[in-house]
Amino acid sequence: MLLTALSWLSLPLFWLECAIIVQLGRFVTWRVGAVLFTPDLDARAGQLAAILPWVIVALLITSWVVPERASLSVNGIVVGAVALLGVAWWPAPPWTAEQVQLMNVLLQLLMAATTVIAAQTVVLRRHHLISVRAQQALQDAHTDVLTGLPNRRALLHALEGHAHDQRGGLLAVGLLDVDHFKLINDRHGHATGDEVLRRLAVHLRSHQHAQQASVVGRYGGEEFLLILRVPDPSSARDACERLSRRLANEPLHGLNVTVSVGLVVTAVFSSIEGPTARPSIPLPTAAEDGYSLRSFQVC
Repeated sequence: MLLTALSWLSLPLFWLECAIIVQLGRFVTWRVGAVLFTPDLDARAGQLAAILPWVIVALLITSWVVPERASLSVNGIVVGAVALLGVAWWPAPPWTAEQVQLMNVLLQLLMAATTVIAAQTVVLRRHHLISVRAQQALQDAHTDVLTGLPNRRALLHALEGHAHDQRGGLLAVGLLDVDHFKLINDRHGHATGDEVLRRLAVHLRSHQHAQQASVVGRYGGEEFLLILRVPDPSSARDACERLSRRLANEPLHGLNVTVSVGLVVTAVFSSIEGPTARPSIPLPTAAEDGYSLRSFQVC
């Protein structure tokens, strides 16, 4: 009756499934209690054994329909209720032959239900482990190993995402280039050059927090890409100039490092040709001759 009424209400499928689970749980516990606490029933052990398939069905349906951890809790409640009924019924010795049969069937029912819950727990743990590893692999594939910033692939995906963004405003793409980085490597060694890039990444992260909804990543080598939405071209230009001046005034790993920034501001960003291709709008270029904005283009 309840399920028929719910179906006429045109409730979402999830709520209908939950109603089925509740009814199955109620049926299982009610039936177990009725068999245990009604001594006048015939062949009580056989009737209790007939409940076992319904217990398994109820547990499996719950594990399929209800979210992972919640399903484990719901199944635990059902099995716990059956166990409490068994404890409340459990007779004191000496036992009759019928009571021994009932106890054996009840223990088998609880063991089968516990096995299902144990298997469900193992499956959930494995699923969680696989999910964590998959997320970690995805993060590693989109993260630059040296700086911890998004890598070229992640930046291109971010640009492609902006192509489908329906919000207003302008898209600003800034290409930041460390001036004379080859000279830093030649004079101080590649380890120092790597540390300069790591320190620069720290500054860029703080800049990212200051500029809401911005993306900062390592585009390749000593090049970093900044993606942000701005209300007008002057805002993008001011943000890049503030960043370049700030970097020029703060030594990186004991070295006075300057950067050049090329900037493109566009109202519409079209698609990307391939996973390693540059965006179809012209990326900015930065010349190594100082710490100011060297290229500015509005599309």
